[in-house]
Amino acid sequence: MEDGDAIQTSYVDSGQIMSVEFDKKIIIYWWLTANLGLLTTFIGIPLMLIWIPFGWIVHQKQYEHMSGALTARSLNMRMGWLFKKQQNIALDKLTDVSISEGPILKALGVVKMQFETAGAAPFILSGVKNADQFRDVVLQHRDSLVASPQTSSQPVSPSDSSEVLVEIRDLLQEINANLSRDE
Repeated sequence: MEDGDAIQTSYVDSGQIMSVEFDKKIIIYWWLTANLGLLTTFIGIPLMLIWIPFGWIVHQKQYEHMSGALTARSLNMRMGWLFKKQQNIALDKLTDVSISEGPILKALGVVKMQFETAGAAPFILSGVKNADQFRDVVLQHRDSLVASPQTSSQPVSPSDSSEVLVEIRDLLQEINANLSRDE
């Protein structure tokens, strides 16, 4: 079994609600932006002769190695062909999901999604098919998870909390009495 196969069956995939589908047009976007970047430098112009055919192959491999899934508790993304990256975003830490498109993305009919979490750098995902629907499902599951967090402790009944408050009151009165006596 290859290392990639072991990652594909890890615990983060358990309870998959929805898998992420990517638009193949993202390959064109990556290829165009790389070539436009090379075109802006003197050294990049001769390198374009190499990158035009080679870059297309690299971007196809990148696309083939992209996967993602929404699970009951997190959003799990894998990407990279030469340099692999796995990102797991806990839904209860997710603060916003935004969708954006620039002129090239709009012409190709693809979008970028940005997942923002509390205290971490945003995670950007390009080329998600049905991005609006995926965003809505992610936010709906995030809201339901945050609204009814699953904890391992037993819920506290009102009578238990009243007993705790009475005990705290009695302790505070005892501390106050001891402080008054010491003065």
